[in-house]
Amino acid sequence: MKARLMRGRLLALLFGLGFVALIELGLRLVPTLEPPPFTLQLARVEDQLLTAINPAYARRFFSGVAADVPLSGIRMTPRPFVEPSTPNALRVLFAGGSTVQGYPHPKRLSAPSYLQEMLGDLYPNHQIEVFNAGITAASSFVVARAVEDGIEALAPDLVVVYTGHNEFYGVYGVASLAQGGRQLWIKRIHYEVMQWRMTRLVGRLLAQFSATSGPPTPLIEVMARTGMVRVDDPNRARAVANLEENLRDIAVLCREEEIPLVLSTLTSNERGFAPARIDPPLPEPVRVQYLDLVARSGRSQVAATALEELEKARGLWADDAYLHYMRGYHMEKLGDGTAAREAYLKARELDQRPWRSVAAFNQVVRRVAAEEEGVLLADVEGAFVDASPAAGVGWELMADHLHPTSTGQLLLARTLVAALDGEPYWEVPRGQICTDEEYRFRLGDLPVEQLSVIQAMAALFGAPPMDQGNESRARELVDQIGVLWDQLSVGEQQGVNRWREGQGTDILTLNVAEALFELGDYSRARSYYEATYLEKPYTIWGDLWSILRSIRCRQLMGYALEAADRDALSQMLHRLSFLGQAPGFSPGLQAFIKGYALHFLGEHREALAALEAAVEDGTIRQRFFTDLLELLVAELMMADRYADAERYARQISEEQGQHKFGRILVERIKADQKLR
Repeated sequence: MKARLMRGRLLALLFGLGFVALIELGLRLVPTLEPPPFTLQLARVEDQLLTAINPAYARRFFSGVAADVPLSGIRMTPRPFVEPSTPNALRVLFAGGSTVQGYPHPKRLSAPSYLQEMLGDLYPNHQIEVFNAGITAASSFVVARAVEDGIEALAPDLVVVYTGHNEFYGVYGVASLAQGGRQLWIKRIHYEVMQWRMTRLVGRLLAQFSATSGPPTPLIEVMARTGMVRVDDPNRARAVANLEENLRDIAVLCREEEIPLVLSTLTSNERGFAPARIDPPLPEPVRVQYLDLVARSGRSQVAATALEELEKARGLWADDAYLHYMRGYHMEKLGDGTAAREAYLKARELDQRPWRSVAAFNQVVRRVAAEEEGVLLADVEGAFVDASPAAGVGWELMADHLHPTSTGQLLLARTLVAALDGEPYWEVPRGQICTDEEYRFRLGDLPVEQLSVIQAMAALFGAPPMDQGNESRARELVDQIGVLWDQLSVGEQQGVNRWREGQGTDILTLNVAEALFELGDYSRARSYYEATYLEKPYTIWGDLWSILRSIRCRQLMGYALEAADRDALSQMLHRLSFLGQAPGFSPGLQAFIKGYALHFLGEHREALAALEAAVEDGTIRQRFFTDLLELLVAELMMADRYADAERYARQISEEQGQHKFGRILVERIKADQKLR
């Protein structure tokens, strides 16, 4: 009887599993339920395929995270590229969290972008492609999965990993966004189950019922909900073990694929960022005394007196991170940088809200790099310490608690390049790295985006959970905003205001460029157009329009078309062949952009044909009235079609109510005809 009952239960279990498997197999025929892939195929032109890093790939890891609220801040760089790559291409997969993503800077000012420029200078005979696989809030578990998928999709020649800051609060970490428990083997099962089509379908259905109104919740707010992670919390040791296991998994994978791997130590804001302030676990009379002593040792106090008060407080409770932070602050004021850094590091280790990596994480990185074959070490921690005052790394290189400034991103890239020096994996460099100023100029480190970064940091430090202990930094940033705003030109201010009010495109730099162009500030406008192209390649406005406008600025500044301009236009026309397949890209707009480029290139017959096709589109006539009419008239006059030129000038200017402009253009046509 008992055996029969067991057989019945087993058969029922097998039947249930088989039923689930059948449902799963059936749902795999539904494309919309497929987990977001690492790359997307966008368009094909002959034997070339336009592909892109899929920004939605990051969503694979956030299944079940804060299901009751929509999240903001989940980012991944949607980098387009063409397959197959050129024979001389060298590809780098750069994986990590939001630091790799470039936060809070534009993606073109991230360490991966700087690394691409530097490697391009070192290896001028190669096409360098650095793929930014940074995912906001990614723990090392997520980074390991991204490396695995990235290797399969891209077949890189080098893998670079910068990870560790999100082992506590990050997605698949051990605290607030911990899915599947603390152990890695459970996380792996959880992750695989969350990729099932059935799981995704159920998740979507539940989301329909649990959806809430209102703006998306900032990701950092959701990450902070778990609260404190005490120094004696077992999660601390688990986080260290998880990081080591994930890094070793990456090392083994790269070794099996014969791809060199660079692991980076981590840096953070040691002396600028204040740790969390917590209520001391002391009996009431002692607690009041302790809080009073700490309050009397604030930033405005005389350093020597404040240190005396802090030593008394230390005798009551020595494990307060904020106490040690203030000790470091006053020691630094007294000029004792070495002692100050020791206190700052002690504060970081005791911080019960560990947004920054602890010392054990860098020990893991160094150990794995030393023990695993084929792994190089980039000592980012050491490089930042060497570039900082004796008291430690601070606001000079850090935008917040762990994200570098633009200068810090440059230093991170330089440290990675240094790790490759003299290694046998890549050929001996034949070029030379340039100065920071040169890379800033090439990639467009522009005033309005510097302002945007400061504004973002002021908002970060002005709201929970970052506001406590960092109030003075928030005030400093607010003051900087006013100074930076006053330093902007009128056109830059107008462009920023248009962008804020949603009057132009959603691209800040393009809004500013257009405002500057309208005011005739062509030199500044060109810088913003070029930055827009670098930020938004393979897009209609960020790429095609910005390239045309940039060259137009040079023309209006009195410069002749150069070889570099011709190359840029030819490459733009090649990208146009891909973008022409984009939904919503009208034939009229395509013809206008093509005619504009061909006009610059002096291919007049083709340019005229394209512009005459564009002028048939009423939307194009209205939106690009001045540019279209000037280009069309110029091409018609070159073709000795003066009557048609005058007809277009009169008809279109009258249609658009631009009578004065039409009269000026007609006079120009007649004057040119007389000269002929």
